[in-house]
Amino acid sequence: LSFIKTIIDCIQTFDLISENNDNNQILNNLTKLGDVQNSRLKDIADSYRLLKEKFKGINNRHLELIKTTLECSSVIDMLKKSDLYSDHGRRRFQELRDNLTTLFQLQERNNMILNSLIVTYAVCEPFVLKAQNLEEFVSRLLKLHNLDESLNQIK
Repeated sequence: LSFIKTIIDCIQTFDLISENNDNNQILNNLTKLGDVQNSRLKDIADSYRLLKEKFKGINNRHLELIKTTLECSSVIDMLKKSDLYSDHGRRRFQELRDNLTTLFQLQERNNMILNSLIVTYAVCEPFVLKAQNLEEFVSRLLKLHNLDESLNQIK
């Protein structure tokens, strides 16, 4: 259950979920589940059901990605500050990507750097955009593909 603390740290560090009573209650329940030693068995069972429901589909690779983004939080902070995930920022990134793709067509090394940038941009999105609730955050994580490659790019 140590991964629960990592998930909560990620959500709080990057301010990923809008604050409201429902979201706060879910985070409180997750926090309680992480403190199994001081919990009643019924509370643990209820929290476990909540955990299974909220994180359905999440596997070890997703958890490793969450842990890695916490370790590399400066990348997420930089992407947030550059506003690359707003409508205007997405257009700017698309233009940059298109221009560099054309420029680097025959330059293998530069093309590899560009591909790394594109993968990093895609994989960091769930950690930059604020979700309305935990389900939306989990859904964004589940949409990521090639998690092994993504982990390597962030590192």
